[in-house]
Amino acid sequence: MLRPTARLMSKKFEYLVVGGGNAAGYACREFVAQGVAANKIGIVTAEPVAPYERPALTKAYLHPPSAKVRARLPGFHTCVGGGGERQTPEWYAEKGISFINGKATAVDLAAKTVKVGEESVEYSKLILATGTRALKVSEFGVKGDDLANVCYLREEKDAAELVKALEALGGSGKAVIVGGGYIGLECAAALVGWGVETTMVFPEAHCMSRLFNPELAQWLEDEYAARGVKLLKGDSVAEFVGEGGKLSGIKLKSGGSLDCNVAVVGVGASPNVEFCQGLKLEQKGFAVDASMQTSDPDVYAVGDVAAFPSRYGGMTRCEHVDHARKSASQAVKAAMGLSPEPYRYLPYFYTRIFEYTDSPIVFNFFGDQSGECSVSKRGDKSIGAIWAKDGKVVGALLMGSPGPSGEDQAKLRQLVESSPAAAGAAEVFAQAGL
Repeated sequence: MLRPTARLMSKKFEYLVVGGGNAAGYACREFVAQGVAANKIGIVTAEPVAPYERPALTKAYLHPPSAKVRARLPGFHTCVGGGGERQTPEWYAEKGISFINGKATAVDLAAKTVKVGEESVEYSKLILATGTRALKVSEFGVKGDDLANVCYLREEKDAAELVKALEALGGSGKAVIVGGGYIGLECAAALVGWGVETTMVFPEAHCMSRLFNPELAQWLEDEYAARGVKLLKGDSVAEFVGEGGKLSGIKLKSGGSLDCNVAVVGVGASPNVEFCQGLKLEQKGFAVDASMQTSDPDVYAVGDVAAFPSRYGGMTRCEHVDHARKSASQAVKAAMGLSPEPYRYLPYFYTRIFEYTDSPIVFNFFGDQSGECSVSKRGDKSIGAIWAKDGKVVGALLMGSPGPSGEDQAKLRQLVESSPAAAGAAEVFAQAGL
């Protein structure tokens, strides 16, 4: 837990980071690596804990009691996920980095201050790392998501509450996962391991519709079905129902219903940008250049809230931890006047699921998925795909159980970076030594 900092020794910082998630932790790692002196850095965070590796919340944090690995703080503070030091609250204290506990509600760009509660904190350089918030289905007219045991996962306390609900079920009960994307898939993979009858409900024709084509999705859906997860596609929740304020089931838009003791909702996220008015916006985020600098020369944006120049043209936002880590480092170097090379980020998405079993599933994707997709079966337990545009390979994926090796992952990255001539997926992989 963070120590209260209502009375700051200084309310002015040379570098102020707003947001206490992944990107904040990696920004501090870079500041320290660059030799920034003590008492020069402040972090505004609404969470009561130091920055941690947020992806663990839907993976190892939710592993069943029988698992060999169950993520708990302080074990997954940043920057352990990126091969760095574990930055506990004591680490920040040793480096002279201050926490300002509370939510940033406004930024005065002219005065160079951030309002946190009743306090105003001054800055010389500001890094916005506020990430996203979970979209709530109540925003779309769905009733009952305020019932006990209807869970949205964004912060460590959310995951802790879900684990508590699962423990109360004692290895039985029923769970509904609302959403067929990253959050839904990862949570379903974890919850079924608790002995809970788990059903995924999503309106799309197949899972991971933003990345997968039907053939890739079918491979993964078959794996889920074989592990006991039920999938209800082409339908969505109309209402959560309960008794005595506690969830007992859901009503579906199709007219059907499902009994459940626990529901996890993962239907997307929205960037937290409203608190800072006056900056140019793109893609629902703060527009930045290749140094992560916003339209205000003293303000930088990183991670989920940054809309940055894509290597494939135009502007893009990326809601994934790899970008959060790398953009944070880029912004720190730029804010310090170190003139880093332009940010030419190669999108990298991955997941590791069912890791508590002896047959985990892993996929790695690099590049751009907007082109034409070609799929290649790679034996009974693996599948791959490439995406091609204008005659060149622009994206590639490997997925399997146990999944691609570290060597294969490196070759996959190199394949996409080299952008070879498009051909069938099997041929492209063979040429790349995959």
